[in-house]
Amino acid sequence: MKRLIVAIMFAFAGSVAYAQTTAATQNTATQAPADKALEQRANDITAGMAKNLRLTPEQTAKVKAINLTGMRQVEEAKVKYKDDPRMVVKQIDIISQTRLSQIKDVLTPLQFQQYQDRREEKMGVPNEAKSNPNQRKQGPMSQESY
Repeated sequence: MKRLIVAIMFAFAGSVAYAQTTAATQNTATQAPADKALEQRANDITAGMAKNLRLTPEQTAKVKAINLTGMRQVEEAKVKYKDDPRMVVKQIDIISQTRLSQIKDVLTPLQFQQYQDRREEKMGVPNEAKSNPNQRKQGPMSQESY
């Protein structure tokens, strides 16, 4: 779970660094490029998902909306809780879980499994800890003892 949070924070760090300005000097002109950068990143992520998961055009549109909404929510949480890093991490975790649930609703079971496998691969999750319990090796250490 910590790796997921760290991965999400790195994913959004670039746009935060790009969009950082003081509240007093921030205006519509500076918000528009940041929003476009956020939208471009959502488009890039969605394009990769569409290619790797062979999404239908309808699925692609839904996933793009989910990705963009999630990214915007993370940015808003970072601004809102900028003085409380623990709250930022908590909010990012909630947003991530919500996004994952929404994506699961859009994808077929096979597509979602492929998505999870690729996600875990990118985050460096060892085979023993992957989300599919059927793939785990059953050894004496993994059996329950009473």
